[in-house]
Order: sequence, then structure tokens, then C-alpha cells
Amino acid sequence: AKATQTKPNIKLEIIGKGSDKTRLETLIEKLEMQSYITLSGQVSMEKYYQKLADCDVVVNPCLKEGAVTIAFDSMSFGKPLICIDTGGYTRYFTNEYAVVIPKTSREELIANLAKGILQMTGTEIRKDKGQKAKEIGVQFDWSHKGKAISELINSRYKQHSN
Repeated sequence: AKATQTKPNIKLEIIGKGSDKTRLETLIEKLEMQSYITLSGQVSMEKYYQKLADCDVVVNPCLKEGAVTIAFDSMSFGKPLICIDTGGYTRYFTNEYAVVIPKTSREELIANLAKGILQMTGTEIRKDKGQKAKEIGVQFDWSHKGKAISELINSRYKQHSN
């Protein structure tokens, strides 16, 4: 809501289902954000990937370790991520290719989230961060992880063989 006060063309689509739906619907209505926010519910994987391809930015506002898959998917689609530093998966994200918001008070967090969203309305910065995210994201795919695990096992094996 704060970000739309500055840039009224911002749209947010929340994908997924869960126990928070009623609270979100109430909040959207209270803040009069019905024309800005869409609750899409659960979608097929095909639609999920299409929505990722079509979006400008991915936002993960979880205050605890959550929605890790979407964070790494954002990288593979070359989309900048806005997230709250949970100390878990967020250790793999930097402000070079994402907007990592420190966990602070509710008011500060909301202000910083709005600031991050407004920052990402800039086409060039969004493109730049998205491209860097795609480049960095390669190291998090399964083939890269498999190779790293294999190398680790081989090095340990060689240490114990000698």
C-alpha cells in the first residue's frame, strides 16, 4: 500500500494457497488494495513458470525460512528477488542481484519493503539485477550442486586413502 502511494501502477499477484488467505483478503480490503493485489490461489506448475517468466520482480516477504523454491526459481528466470533476511537461504542473496531487507521492527520492515519495491520499478536496475541473478543462479542448479558434492566426496576419499 505504501509503494502504490508513490507509484500507483504497481500490481502484486500472490500465488499459492494456505491458512493466511482470509487474513490477506481482510487486509487487502482494509487497505483498499483490491485493484492492486490479486490472490490467484494454487496454480499448475505450467502457470507458475509462465507467471515467473512474465513478472518483473519476485517478492518473498516471509519472516522465517519459507518459499525457498521461489527464491531460487527467480534466479533461473532472471528476476530480481525482494526478500527479508531470514539468515537461512537468504545468505545466498546479495543486494547486487536482489533486495535483501534486514529483519527489524514491523514499521521499518514495511517501509523498507516499500522502498525495495519502488527501487525495482526502475527498468534498468531491474534488468541489471535480473541479469546478475541469472548469472549467479547457475551455481545453484542441481547439476552444479551434484558436481560440488561429487568433488567433496572424492577429496575426502583421497584424504582417507592416503
